[in-house]
Amino acid sequence: MVALISQGFIGAAQVASAQYRKAPARPAQAGVYPEYRSRFGTIHWVRDQMPLKVYISPGLTLDSMMDPNLGVPIANTDNLAAWPNLVANVVSNPEQFQALKRAEGYVDGHYQAALEGVLSWKQFEREGLFSYELTQDPGEADIYVFFTNHFVTKSGMALFAQDIRGYTSKTNFPYKAILAGGQADFKPAVIVLRTTDGQGQPMSLGRLKAGATHEFGHALGIEGHSTNPVDLMSAYYGRGVISPNDAATIRHLYRLTPDLIP
Repeated sequence: MVALISQGFIGAAQVASAQYRKAPARPAQAGVYPEYRSRFGTIHWVRDQMPLKVYISPGLTLDSMMDPNLGVPIANTDNLAAWPNLVANVVSNPEQFQALKRAEGYVDGHYQAALEGVLSWKQFEREGLFSYELTQDPGEADIYVFFTNHFVTKSGMALFAQDIRGYTSKTNFPYKAILAGGQADFKPAVIVLRTTDGQGQPMSLGRLKAGATHEFGHALGIEGHSTNPVDLMSAYYGRGVISPNDAATIRHLYRLTPDLIP
């Protein structure tokens, strides 16, 4: 999973949240971990939005979309809040979307690894927590998965060394305001997975799958990182699979009325 914590960006009628790196801060404990909450409250999709549509790109990267002022990809890690709007704009422009290239370092097997990671959370559909399905039509997706060779900051600094395998960004809206008839300009959730490891070699399939599973957990609404290193949703990806604590946490989250919805 990725090394990320949750940070929110308040707007007039919306909240944009993204994930960043965080180190463990307290002893491990069993059961529901409190880090699932953002500092703005609980966030998760609601039944009216389901089944969610998930588009996993065939290795496509957003890196060619450059910030003309900074000379770095618009999808840099300091610009996480803007990723959903960027993707919405790219997808709405067929020529621009068709011009996207495959990420360097993307190899056969990365798509399947990402797919298996995303599908890891399917087990909770049987409990009625949420539902989602894959789509081959990028125009209808709620959650997108793209790839990058490596992440960069707005200064162009490459994040090669850290074990950061992905980032997730989503724009969230106050649920009570929506129920009261408020208007929201909904945007897709965006996951970007890294295709290379700290040595610049293609990311192993197991590590990429763990990263995809972790990031999809963020996309579903687990905002921060468990401080228990055995959990998938810790900054260390646990054992690469959903742990009993992760399961308890997603069940607890989806039984709550959300404060915000993506």
